[in-house]
Amino acid sequence: MSRPRAARLFALITAVGALLATVLTVLAHLAAGPGMDARSLTISDYAVSERGRPVAMAMFVLGAASLALPLGLRAAGVAVGRLPALLLLGWSSGLMAAAIIPTDPQGTPHLSLQGYVHRYVSVTAFICLPAAALLAVRRLAADPRWRGALRAVRALAVTSVLGLAGLYYVAYPGDRVMMGLVQRILVATEVLLLGLLAMRLYRIAGLPGPRRR
Repeated sequence: MSRPRAARLFALITAVGALLATVLTVLAHLAAGPGMDARSLTISDYAVSERGRPVAMAMFVLGAASLALPLGLRAAGVAVGRLPALLLLGWSSGLMAAAIIPTDPQGTPHLSLQGYVHRYVSVTAFICLPAAALLAVRRLAADPRWRGALRAVRALAVTSVLGLAGLYYVAYPGDRVMMGLVQRILVATEVLLLGLLAMRLYRIAGLPGPRRR
């Protein structure tokens, strides 16, 4: 398989994975049992609920599909740097780990070790994607194939950082008020960011990159 075809395939895997994860999550929310409030309960709370299996599946699918993105960037000759590539791996592995290691059920008075592991791998994933995008933007600015998308990539990454700050506020000083809503806004922003990167990669695969001096 040629490198442009491989890049398109990897980009498509990431984009389809993001779409499938979104569909699974929405369906799980529509089928949620009584007492499940998306404004106050987190996505992880839904994942361990009686009907929350599709949410855990969505987390794993999104993480697994995201593994294809750095492979696609490499196949297309897009130089984002080693650290952004590692951060993308942190995003993917964090999501998959969070799906495999669930949080404690709602109403548990104290988090178990498993619950703490789930919390911090999830937070790591949420941090890694916008950090990778912001670091990559500096290099992508020199690549003419990406110039039309950089403003949107930067805007979504910055919005994600603001969402992380909002999530921290509601989780601690805010006493978890509307925590579920804030988290879902953050997740939606990061999935949009991932989808934008994947679709732009699909479009530019095969186009000549910047000339090396």
